[in-house]
Amino acid sequence: MCGSPNADLTCRTFVILALLLMVSVFNGCSKEDVKQALNDATEKTKRLTESAVDAVEERLPENGNIQLKTNPPTEPIKQADVELISIGDGRPNVVQIMTYDPSTSSRSYPAVLLHGTTDASTVSSLAGKTIQCDMYLSSASSAPISMTKPGKSVAVTFGPLIPEDNAISATLGMASLIGSDDQPITILGGEILAVTREGK
Repeated sequence: MCGSPNADLTCRTFVILALLLMVSVFNGCSKEDVKQALNDATEKTKRLTESAVDAVEERLPENGNIQLKTNPPTEPIKQADVELISIGDGRPNVVQIMTYDPSTSSRSYPAVLLHGTTDASTVSSLAGKTIQCDMYLSSASSAPISMTKPGKSVAVTFGPLIPEDNAISATLGMASLIGSDDQPITILGGEILAVTREGK
């Protein structure tokens, strides 16, 4: 029964309750005393469980992030998801890193999309690979969309998967973007922590 974190908590609860009952028998506690001791132990176990859950939730990067190196500096983007799309028919798979949910119309800005092809079949197998990606960037809802020039790309080098966080790190190389208003933007690099929904 013991072994996993949840099972360990359950085991500890049973041990605490058993000890309390043994002490109450030897000390000749009344039925009301035993009931109160049981309630106290249950409440203490509940508080310990809630504290453990809160600690885990604090550590998990639920939304990921991207820090672009630009001049002038830009604020970190507080969301980044990575998705690996299997195409099939012998064609390369597609990897995408995005800072928004494509299934909704709402956007937070800056918004970034990185899109490239790979022979990797899972997010974890991206580790150690450098993939040439098209990059799209919009700094505000009313701002032009900037993208890598036709025939150009930006290198995205993936680090190892972080299983406990369900995320993968990556570094972004230098990129020259051109806006729909013909204005150039230079990205000097960047750091990415992207959450994967793979297997969820």
